[in-house]
Amino acid sequence: MQKLGLFLIVFSFLPWAAILLVVPLLPLAIAQKALLVPVLAVSAEVTFWVGLLLVGKEAATKYRRYLNPGTIWQNLKKLLRRK
Repeated sequence: MQKLGLFLIVFSFLPWAAILLVVPLLPLAIAQKALLVPVLAVSAEVTFWVGLLLVGKEAATKYRRYLNPGTIWQNLKKLLRRK
């Protein structure tokens, strides 16, 4: 179940990328694009939260700590100091 949850979490970023990169280029009317954006955003959020529920609290805490901007910044500083 954790693998499915992780897949759903990673998959949930694709609709956001589609909103930024694909929807503006589609040959649709503005009204259709305006309808498509919230549908993609809601589907991305639902997919993310279902994946988070499947992963469980321990794994969610681990990945939350790993993806924290402060942690990323500290790891980046350590990496740059080594060079």
